[in-house]
Parts: sequence; C-alpha cells; structure tokens
Amino acid sequence: MRNSFNRVRAFTLLEIMVVVGIISILTAIAIPFFSKIRQDAQIKEAESNLEIMASAVLQLAWDTGEWPGGLDRAGTHSREAWYLGGGDVGLLKQDGRFDEWKGPYLAEVPLDPWKMPYFFDPDYRVDGKMRVAVGSFGPNRKGRNYYDKDDIYIVLD
Repeated sequence: MRNSFNRVRAFTLLEIMVVVGIISILTAIAIPFFSKIRQDAQIKEAESNLEIMASAVLQLAWDTGEWPGGLDRAGTHSREAWYLGGGDVGLLKQDGRFDEWKGPYLAEVPLDPWKMPYFFDPDYRVDGKMRVAVGSFGPNRKGRNYYDKDDIYIVLD
C-alpha cells in the first residue's frame, strides 16, 4: 500500500521557467520607468544647484561690478568660466582681480549630477540671442559652446 504522505512536492522545470519569464518581463518594464525617474531627479538636482550658483554669481557681480573671471558686468564679453571653483572666477576665492570682493559666495562648487563642472557663459545662446547664463551641459555632457536641448541653465540678465 502506497502512502500519499511520503510524496515529495517540487516545482517542475516548466514552472520555474514560467516564473523566471514573468520576472524578466516585469524587470524589462520597470527598468525604463526607474531610469526616467532617476534622470528627472538628476535634472531637479542640477536646477537646484544652479539656483544657488546663480545667486552667488549675481552677488559677486553686485559687489564687484564684474562677472566671474573679472569680466566687466556692463561691457560686452565672451570669456567663459568652465569651472566655477577657481580663484580667477571669484566665487570661492579670488586672485586679486576683484575690487570690493566680499566672498566667498559659495562654500563649495559641486559637480553636476553627470560628474561635469557647472559653467558660466556670458554669451550663451538662448533662442538666437546671446545671454549671460550659468549652466550644466546636461545628461549628454556635450558642452563648451555646443548648445543643445538637454543643457540646463539659468539666464542672469
């Protein structure tokens, strides 16, 4: 006589393959969703950092009459600052070129969420016009006078 209590229950290979297939499908659906959420969070972080840096750049300009790098605020200019932490920029420290400097205007200058430096550009092109801006090259990290739609920036003038 056979005892049914001694029977071992186990998953078949087919059942395991179905479960793995379902998990794979759910993962394939979720990854793009979470990537979009991550990118949106990085953009918000860059925008927040840029608001702080824009305030610091404007405070420097009000105190000294000059943009970062010692550019006369009232004149025409085309000298960019690709790294905002240097002494020649004037936000953290200065190299003697700024009269009436009351800084430091920032405690530190972070990298953007894509590990690139934020920039100051006195002739940044916005809708065909040259504007004074601070910005990030954005997710594609293309920059230095390469203007594209993923740049994140704040216009200062």
